[in-house]
Amino acid sequence: MAAQKWMKTKYPGVRYREHQSRLHGRQKDRYYTITYKLNGKTKTEAVGWASEGVKPADVSDLLNQLKRNHREKTGFQTLAEKRELAEVAERKEKEAYCLAEQDKMTLVNVWEQHYFTQAQHNKAEKSWKREESLFRIWITPLLGHKVFSEIGVQDLETLKSAMIAKGASLRSVEYALAVIRQMFNVMISYDLYHGDNPVSRVKKPKEDNRRTRFLNEKEAKELLDRAKARNIVLYRMMLLSLYTGLRAGEILKLTWEDVDFANEMLSIRDTKSGKNRHVYMTKLLFSELKLQQDVKSDYSEERLVFIGRFGGPMNEVSRLFKELVDDLRLNENVEDSRQRVVFHTLRHTFASWLVQRGTPLYTVASLMGHSTIAMTERYAHLAPDGLREAVKVLEE
Repeated sequence: MAAQKWMKTKYPGVRYREHQSRLHGRQKDRYYTITYKLNGKTKTEAVGWASEGVKPADVSDLLNQLKRNHREKTGFQTLAEKRELAEVAERKEKEAYCLAEQDKMTLVNVWEQHYFTQAQHNKAEKSWKREESLFRIWITPLLGHKVFSEIGVQDLETLKSAMIAKGASLRSVEYALAVIRQMFNVMISYDLYHGDNPVSRVKKPKEDNRRTRFLNEKEAKELLDRAKARNIVLYRMMLLSLYTGLRAGEILKLTWEDVDFANEMLSIRDTKSGKNRHVYMTKLLFSELKLQQDVKSDYSEERLVFIGRFGGPMNEVSRLFKELVDDLRLNENVEDSRQRVVFHTLRHTFASWLVQRGTPLYTVASLMGHSTIAMTERYAHLAPDGLREAVKVLEE
């Protein structure tokens, strides 16, 4: 392609070239530049197309302005500097506008525009759905209309008191405050809120909602026997929880790539605590997982150990588990939810049995995938003889 020819205008220092095909009016579109000397060097800068509204007289005026700035050593010295200053000014104007708009943003605005979408991306479905329910049922009616930056401790105390007065559990109150705390943290991280997080100054209601019920060996055997007779897949899932301490969610996500038969070990990834861990198979569990390999599925993308009725992933543990518990009357006349037998009770039983047999709490914490040893200390009372023997060394 031949080099395009630059042509002079009647204005000194202003030149243009023509577009090969595009027209502007009746003549070819023209691209204007300016040429000048700065610090002893010749400099050429582009201005723009005639079709963009650039006129040679205006280009000449711009060049003259530059030359005056050079003589007076003020203002922009190049077109690039002029554009940069304009961008800075525009950015500051937008920032000022955004700050003004932020001052008007309500709690609902923050939820819809900044918080909920990132929660859906970063949290488990069960978690963000729980947060959405709390926000819709409890938080929105009381604080949704409030300007976000004006929400303070008194507003949060009002929310707390109102929820308790209407019968919400202390755990729900604590969870609702946690949602608001996370909303403030998100806005702080986005540099859209500058100030302290008011939730940090609210005394959070606390209750010990940790489960204390675990199965004795007779109860566990009866439950396993009935499951094996009714649903072999449920039986194997129960074995996993009872003899490795896996959570239901970890069992449902388990793939054959996680199963190491050679070392009789399972790799548990992307856990609730965020830490991967290894657990080990008993002989019974080893043999049952070997048999589970014969269950075929077209759902090859994940190669899940446990598959749903139609060949895809399972979303929850079979409801048959509750039926079996009810058949054995394990929850009969039990009002305290912490004492009720649920699938998670199998995981709790795993830890309880280990501690009763003298396994150190640190080892139990590692097998359970607890983020802190404090979570495992709830089982310490199950080893009273071990604690008593530890103190006796002082008498020796």
